Amino acid sequence: MTLRGKILGFFLLLLLAVMVLLLALVYRSTYQHTLRQVASQLDFAHGVLAHELQSRRQAQSAMADLIAKDFTLLGEIADLVASPQQQAQSLSAALESFAARSQASFALVSAPQGQVLAGTSDELLPGAALPWRDLLDEEDPESAERLVVFAGRVLHVNATPIFAPRPNLMGWLLMAFELDDQATTLLAELSGADVALLDGAPGAYRVLASNLTGLPRAELAGQQLSQAPGVFRFELQNLQQVALRAPLGDTQDDLQVLLMRSLSAELADYQPLQWQLAGIFAIALLLAGLGALWIANTVSRPLSQMVASVRRIAGGDYHAPMATQIGGEVGLLAREFVAMQQGIAEREATISFLAYRDPLTELANRNRFVAELQQALARCAPGDSVAVLLMDLDNFKDLNDTLGHDAGDQLLCQLAERLQQRLRADEQLARLGGDEFALLIPRCDPGQVIPAAEHYRGALQQPFAVRGISMTLNATLGIALYPDHGESAGSLLQHAEVAMYLGKAQRSPYALYRPELDRHSLLRLALMSELKGAVEGGQLSLYLQPKLHIHSRCLYGVECLVRWIHPVHGFIPPDDFIPLAEQTGNVCALTRWVVRTAVAQGRAWQEQGLELKTAINVSALDLADPGFAAFIAEQLSEQGLSAASLIVEITESAVMADPEQAMGQLQQLCELGVLLSIDDYGTGYSSMAQLKRLPVHELKIDKSFVQDLLSNPDDDIIVRSTIELGHNMGLKIVAEGVETEAILERLDQLGCDIAQGYLLSKPLPPAAFAEWLAATHWQVPGLPD
Repeated sequence: MTLRGKILGFFLLLLLAVMVLLLALVYRSTYQHTLRQVASQLDFAHGVLAHELQSRRQAQSAMADLIAKDFTLLGEIADLVASPQQQAQSLSAALESFAARSQASFALVSAPQGQVLAGTSDELLPGAALPWRDLLDEEDPESAERLVVFAGRVLHVNATPIFAPRPNLMGWLLMAFELDDQATTLLAELSGADVALLDGAPGAYRVLASNLTGLPRAELAGQQLSQAPGVFRFELQNLQQVALRAPLGDTQDDLQVLLMRSLSAELADYQPLQWQLAGIFAIALLLAGLGALWIANTVSRPLSQMVASVRRIAGGDYHAPMATQIGGEVGLLAREFVAMQQGIAEREATISFLAYRDPLTELANRNRFVAELQQALARCAPGDSVAVLLMDLDNFKDLNDTLGHDAGDQLLCQLAERLQQRLRADEQLARLGGDEFALLIPRCDPGQVIPAAEHYRGALQQPFAVRGISMTLNATLGIALYPDHGESAGSLLQHAEVAMYLGKAQRSPYALYRPELDRHSLLRLALMSELKGAVEGGQLSLYLQPKLHIHSRCLYGVECLVRWIHPVHGFIPPDDFIPLAEQTGNVCALTRWVVRTAVAQGRAWQEQGLELKTAINVSALDLADPGFAAFIAEQLSEQGLSAASLIVEITESAVMADPEQAMGQLQQLCELGVLLSIDDYGTGYSSMAQLKRLPVHELKIDKSFVQDLLSNPDDDIIVRSTIELGHNMGLKIVAEGVETEAILERLDQLGCDIAQGYLLSKPLPPAAFAEWLAATHWQVPGLPD
């Protein structure tokens, strides 16, 4: 920023800051004052509303007492007692007349015990029991009244005893006066606030009566209103409202009255003042700007001429003339800049070449390539793609070690020349370092990226001649596409390199980046290094999920599931750290920890008298461990636990990894007495011929076939067939993913043996499982019913 700009900006920003602060203070004071005023008005409205409601209730109670003493009514009731069938209609007609004269919604006469004898209500017919039975006190009959919600209406119900004469209680006169929209409109006019009678929960209110109509009333029903007492704010029809939730008599229903006033409407009265202030501030800002501009021009004009010349030089125009006739210190500075100008021009040419060119091949280097890639991404239109191809020579290090680095440099120069000859319009070529070359293809159709890779690999078809030796080179290309594989230059280059190493691993001439094969994230590296410490450091926890014997509805056992609670990253999903354990070779240590913990848990249950089987999961690497079966036998012996109480679950894929070796381990476990189970049956690739050779005791049907059992006929067929097949082979069948009683009943009909899923419980830590076990309604073997 120029000196003139700084001076001008300082004055303007200072004045603007003061103005904004003043506006904010005025608005804040106005807002707070209006809010307090509206809250006070709502308190006053509440008092008016309460007084009006009390007056209405007193008048209605007096009317009911007067009617209860009417001789005509007493005579009708006496006749009804003498001849119920003949006098019910006459009494109802009399009540209809009383209700019309008193403007009641309906009137009823009930027996002393609360049974309706006659009335004008369509909902409460003769013979029905009163829903407000607690208003009637036969031992000490007195008039009582209450606000109730009945049939979607708010009613003021008066119960008045009828004597013939006192203290002989003949019955009760009940008169109901409705608080409807008309009544709430009158209350709103008297109180000066919008009134709404609500019941129900937030988000699903029922507006029983209100002076609001149409959309505001419908929107109010869906509001999430504050449940705290006192005044609160919310938006209705995009207008801010201040509301007061007030009690409404002694009703026992979930009934509340809401008093509302529009804060937005109250604030609108202050808008003329705010516009006047804004106009004053705008004029003041304009005058201050003109004054500051005059001062800035007076001070900075000589320097501005100097700065303009210097900027041209900074922009690369080293031949731009500079005014050296300026006097004083500014003129001396100008002449010194002219002397520097020539030296800078010479040095910049050299620096520019070294900064953006590869000294060996004179191709663009990494910095230039990244800059070109960033520009291509910025110019890329929506829907277009940009391709980055990373070429790396195979076994180039061996060539360098054999012929020397000079020969390697010659070979790289020849390759660079060939690749440059194959460049097409708008495409860029760079040498990133060593034997890596990068190619940028803007506006590249994804379907053309493989032909483009083949096009540039064509540079390797002809042999290269170095020191009289003809040699053929091979290379692997990694390909990354924008925006599918990254949205920045750095991520595209990184993912192209990941794809290149994937191609080398697969011995493929080129490979396209796939996110699921990217194993280079920092978190994965950290977890790989910390997993062994987690096994030894107590970061693992064993969760338990119960299994149920379906026919007897008795608990059968549990499946043990390992969980990793990382001290920094928190809960690590098993799908994230178990593959890491298999890659790093720590899965065997992990499984042995699970075996020790599960067997110890089984011993604890045995001491408590519980008869629960414990199931653990093992991987292909565990089955490849020659001492795995011996380790299980050792743990069972140390804990004094029966081998039949332990179930080892294996997946089909683990068995198929090396069937013969797996068969040997499984045979040892079977001879030991451990039960064997095939987990996730139906999702692997095993054949029935392979399955019948395995010494297993049960099959677990994968939850993907069980969860839609009732709605998918194909799943029903698969589950039924698997159960029949397993039973014919002498195996028990376990169904995973059982989440409803209906699925459990269907499995029982199909003859399935054991169920596991969220219907029983999700996996729980031992302490929580013990609480669940104590509270469950399922039968627990070893515990009294």
